[in-house]
Amino acid sequence: MARNGRSLDDQISEVEARLSRRRAELRYLAAEARSRFNASKAIPVAVVAALAIGFAASRFVRKPAKPEPVQRGTRPTRLLGAVAAAMLPSLIRPLQHAIADWVAQRMHRAGAH
Repeated sequence: MARNGRSLDDQISEVEARLSRRRAELRYLAAEARSRFNASKAIPVAVVAALAIGFAASRFVRKPAKPEPVQRGTRPTRLLGAVAAAMLPSLIRPLQHAIADWVAQRMHRAGAH
């Protein structure tokens, strides 16, 4: 007989019952941790897979854009464009100097006040 009045068989069965409960708890905790890990691992994989499928599908569904036809002007229009391109720098240079002088005067007035 044991010290606390219970038989040795009763004590053994109590210890076995506690061990059984602990094992069930551990199995439950392990399964929960495994499902959390799999879910956290599966989310990025699912997102990447969805993006890949979306890009692949868009390549097959989307029609390539047709190139815009180049519109060529008449001969006088092209000639006028060439003349304007040649004269434009000589027309802009005096404007640039006039604007630079105006900005310098404005800055000088602002600094004097």
